[in-house]
Parts: sequence; structure tokens; C-alpha cells
Amino acid sequence: MMKNITLIHVLICVFISGLFFMPAGMDVSVPFIEDLRLKSIDVRFKIRGGRETSGNVIIAGIEQRGIDAYGRWPWPRSVFAKLLVRLKESGAKTVVFDLLFPEPEKSRVAEAVGSLADTYMELELLNDNFQNQIFFDEMVQVVEESDNDSLMGEAVAWADNVILGVVFEPGEKAELPDIDIDKALYQYDPGNKMWNQRDFFSRDRILLPISKLGRDTAAMGYTNVFPENDGIIRREKPVIMNEDVPFMPLAVAAAGHYLNKKPFLDPGGSITIGGREIEFDDSGSIYLDFYGPENTFAGYSIADIIEGRIPPDQLKDKAVIIGGMATGLGDIWPTPFIGEIPGVFIQATFLDNILQNRVMKIPANQVWICFAAILALVFLPLALRIVVSPLLSTFAGVITMTGYASLTQYVFNTHQLIWPIVLPLGAGVSAALILLVYNFITEQKQKSFIKNAFGQYLSPEVIDILVKNPDKLSLGGERREMTAYFSDVAGFSSISEQLDPDQLVALLNEYLTEMTDIIAKYNGTVDKFEGDAIIAFWGAPLDQPDHALLCCLATIEMQNRMKEIRDRFAREDKPVLNVRMGINTGPMVVGNMGSQTRMDYTMMGDAVNLAARLEGANKYYSTYTMISHYTYDKVKDEVEVRELDTIRVVGKKEPITVYELLETRGNLDRMTSSLVSRYNSALELYKNQKFDESKAEFESIVQDYPEDGPSQTYISRCELYNEEPPGDEWDGVFNLTAK
Repeated sequence: MMKNITLIHVLICVFISGLFFMPAGMDVSVPFIEDLRLKSIDVRFKIRGGRETSGNVIIAGIEQRGIDAYGRWPWPRSVFAKLLVRLKESGAKTVVFDLLFPEPEKSRVAEAVGSLADTYMELELLNDNFQNQIFFDEMVQVVEESDNDSLMGEAVAWADNVILGVVFEPGEKAELPDIDIDKALYQYDPGNKMWNQRDFFSRDRILLPISKLGRDTAAMGYTNVFPENDGIIRREKPVIMNEDVPFMPLAVAAAGHYLNKKPFLDPGGSITIGGREIEFDDSGSIYLDFYGPENTFAGYSIADIIEGRIPPDQLKDKAVIIGGMATGLGDIWPTPFIGEIPGVFIQATFLDNILQNRVMKIPANQVWICFAAILALVFLPLALRIVVSPLLSTFAGVITMTGYASLTQYVFNTHQLIWPIVLPLGAGVSAALILLVYNFITEQKQKSFIKNAFGQYLSPEVIDILVKNPDKLSLGGERREMTAYFSDVAGFSSISEQLDPDQLVALLNEYLTEMTDIIAKYNGTVDKFEGDAIIAFWGAPLDQPDHALLCCLATIEMQNRMKEIRDRFAREDKPVLNVRMGINTGPMVVGNMGSQTRMDYTMMGDAVNLAARLEGANKYYSTYTMISHYTYDKVKDEVEVRELDTIRVVGKKEPITVYELLETRGNLDRMTSSLVSRYNSALELYKNQKFDESKAEFESIVQDYPEDGPSQTYISRCELYNEEPPGDEWDGVFNLTAK
């Protein structure tokens, strides 16, 4: 058997290895492996966490404050003219527009006044009338001053540090404006033979800025982004080919201006700018080194910059990227760190990566790295299996995989290298799984007898315990401290009379499912269902030192969930369910109880019975969650409660202080907190046998909180003791007369 499984193991590992080497050597993509590879990069970013930017790149954002100041987008280009003047005066080194200006701005004022001036000319209203001539000249001046394109173009020329965006899109070639296209091109060697070996992304149609803006711009770059199949931005294409010439991205053009060097493109795999060499991979892509969520870059409102509210030293010598930050502008993309981020932050990330010379890189020898990793992760556990136990060999495989994963994270964090991880770990996991399957097959033979012998008359939960611990296959149990939980739907008999059997079963199943899911969430064990009642416990079969707290947290969540269920049932015209719950902590016996032929894993003992009594005792106070002081002592630092009473339940002589469980510590709402404070004061008067004063306090509470059951109970109690005083030896204990 071991030889056969080892052969299967080797074949699977060879197959998995082939999945990597086929796409690596034959340029064939396996989609699901590529998707996993990209997701693994996201995970590495999140493990690494955020990083500091260089501080040289800031963002001037189009956001709500600017929209309030300048109106809905798009804004008049005169706004950007003012912005350029302010940035230049503040000493900004490079100004980058992550915006497009492919068409002239339409001015309603200029069109209207121009039309009026044409009408004057056509009707010959001027003649030699001096007043008409003045009015005509004023109209001409208004038209000239309304030409925002010219205003912005003059600001671009004056600033002499503006980088404008272009965009490539599918379609036929568009007519180009009178602009020096070299401003958007790399410096490159057209005679380099590597051009024939590269399959760079290409597009025929390009949209440039209008000539009034583009003639005097310092440089241009394309603003295209390239999401992966899952929509996430992880990398940029450093080149777009158009008519066999290489255009550069907006961030590269901006970096070239900031560093005062024309970017040089080597088709062999790199971009050189001012001593910085930015490498791209065989697919012609650059992986961005994201810094974190959107607040990693300093960002200012355009309105604040124009109005002079930003100190000049915050802008001096910076590369300022202008772009949309308002969600409604639509330029929103997901990144490895965050689900939605304005596109201007992606441009800022690319630019800052270049300035810091720290883009992510795929190692040139990744095939051999992957090969060595697969050998280690696959065959090391297999070799160890020959000399050690399956458990130890599997453990060695897990340690090796963890070590390799840690190594890939280390080189990612410190050297910006993206080592292959999906296929090596996939191969390692397959090795571990094969060994686990082998162990499973052998162990199943030992356990099959138990399932075959007892599967017909024991619950699946008990069978699982017996399979793991066959020595428990005997009557009896063990004594341990646990927390017991009992619940019951108030007035369920009358509810059941309102429904036909199918409706009743559906309602009950829905309620029991919701409650059971919460019990399981907090690692509780459901003992049994008795109609609408649920019996559960914490502290077994697993050891749970915090069993009392887990039970209380589950109970609080169940009661909160019941509020939602009641609201939903009311909307659906279903009966409203109120559930009474009782909790007690103490010594219990838990184990297999029953006969030699039929057993059940359950709990027994006085502490269990007390929990059941507390569930019923809720009726005396119109409450829905009651815990004993035994439980309260375990959880008092973690939950909010109010003391209800000191009572003797039916069948017990020892008095018990009981509490209403309200909420987790610190989460009590203001109204309930006020109620509890007033209630405690009234209860203290009651304990001191000041029944008249106590009654008055409780009546005051009921006026403000008409549905507060404990206060109503104590009003009746005070009336009773006023008529029949309990005497000087009264210990404050109230004896319940029914279950």
C-alpha cells in the first residue's frame, strides 16, 4: 500500500510541477493558477502592511470642498489656471494632471456674447455711433476673457512645469492637434534588436490635449490603467506603442521632469531615469509597490490651495498630482490594500515608486526558484516518511512549507521581490495530503468497527467523541464544573393553537436553527431539544475554563437576535416569540447516560436542576434572562447585570441571589443604564425594609418604564410586606412556590 501511494504522490507532484513549467517555458497561461498567484501578491501586501512614502509626492484633489466652491464637475479651466499660478508661486517643482483635456471648453457666456456681437455686425448697428462701438468693444473683451482654454494655456506656459495626460483607446486614428508629440515619447534606440523580441501593448487611437494647452506643456504621458481580470490594479504597463514609437506613462513623464532627465527605454527590460533603473517583467509590466490605504499620500483640496490656506512650505519642491478624489467622478479602482481608491492615488504610487527606485520585481530566475522549492516541499516529507512516522513526516512538510512561505514574505518585504509561492505550496500541500490520506486509510480501519456497531442508535456527536476516545464507550461520566443553559418560549402552548402543524413546525425549526447556530458559535453543546425548549451546556466535552462567560455571551447574542426575529415575525404576521433563559454554573456529571443498548451524552446534577428552575423563575419578574450568583461571580467583570432578588427555588433550601443578564460590559444603552441605577436605589430601600419609600421609587420607575417587570413585581411585594411585615429577623429571601 505504501509503495502504491508513494507512486501516486510522485505522479501528482510531477503534474503540479508541470503546471508551472508549462506556462513558464511555453508562455501558456493557466487561468486559475494565475488568479491564485495574483491573490497571493495581495496577501503579501496585507501581511507586510503599509509603508511610508517619500514625501515628495502630494495630491491636489477634486473633492467636495472644491465642488462647493467651484460648482459641479467639470470646472471651468480658469480654476486650473489659478491653481497653476498658486502652485508655481508656492514652489511646486512638478505639476501633473491626471485629467484629460481633449476638447475645447464650452463657455455659455462666450457663446452668448459672441452671438450678440455677430448680430451687431450683421445688422450694422455700429455705424459710426460711438456708444454702440464702446458696447461692441466690451462684448469682444468679454469673449476674450471667457476663453478659459487660453487662460489655462497661458498658465501652463508661465509655470513651465506642467505634465498633461493623454489617453489611448480602441478605434481608428484620430486627428491630432498641433502639439509636439515627442513630449510624450521615451528617449530610445530604434536600432536596438530587442524591439523585435518584445510584444509591447499597442493602440492606434490616441487623444491628446487641445493645442492651446499642449503646446507649452513640459511633458505628456498616458493615464491608462490596466486592471487584472478580477478588476484589481496591481501593475502598470510602462510602454504603449503607437506607430512603432514608445509612449510613456504619466508617472514616468512626471518623474523625468522632477529628476530633470529624459526617461530612456531599454526594450531589454528597464527604464532609466536620473540614475534610477526601473525593471519590468517579460510581459512588459511593472508591479507597483503599494504603500497602503488611500491616506498614505498627503492630499489637499484644490480650493484650499487656491485660497491660500495651504502653507507654501507644504508644496515647495513637491510633485503635485491633480486628480479626482470625489467618488462621483467615477475614477475609482481596487488595489491589494483597499477595495476602492481614486485613480490619482495609483498615479501617485507609481510616481513615488520611481522616485524611490522601489517597484516590485519578478526575479529573472523564478523558474529555478520554483523548481528548487517544489523539490524541497514535495520530496523532503516523502523521504522522511521512510524513516519516521507519518505524523512526523507530515509535520516536517508543514514546517518546510511555513519556512518557504516566510522566506517569500521576507524577500517581498525587504527586496521587493515576488517569489513564486502558489505552485510550490500547492505541491507541498499535495504531498502532505497524500500522507494524510494514507494515515486516514489505516486509521479508518481501526475506527470503522465503532461506527458500524453504534451508528444506528447513537447521535453523530457522541459517535465522534467515541471515535476519538474509544475508552469512553462505557456507562457513567465524569464530574466537572460546567455551565448549564435552559430556555423555553413563553406561552408556546397558546402560540401552537394559532397555527396548523406545518406552520408550527416551520416556525419552531426557524427559531431553533437561529439559537443553535449561536450556541455553536460560542462552542456550546446542545444537550437536547424538548419541543420549544433548548438544553445546552458549556465545559464539556472540551475543557473550557471560560465556560460561564461563553454561555453568557451566547445568551446575550441570542436575546439580541430574538429582538430582530420578533420584528421580522411581526412584519410577516407570525406569532411573536419571547424566550425565557436560565443559566447556572456549578459541579455537574457529564458523560454517557442511559442503558447498555442506548446511551446519550448529557449532564446531570443539582446545578443542572437549578438552571432549569431559574428559567421558570423568570415568570415571577417578567424577565427573560436569569443567572445565578454562581455564574455571576465568574463573569462579573465582563457583563452588565442587575440584581433581581435572593430566592429559594422549589426543591432547594439554600437561598440563591439571581441577576438579570443585560449586556456585555460597557455596551449598556443610556436608557437601560438609567433604569438600572434607579432600580438599584429602590432595591436598597426594599432590603432595608423601607417598603413605602421603595414602593414609591418603583412606581416612579414604572411611570417611565411601564414594561419593567421587576419593578412591577416589587411594587406588589412592597404592598404585601406593608400588610404583613416580614419581621426583624427577615433575611431578604423570597420563597418561590412554583416551578
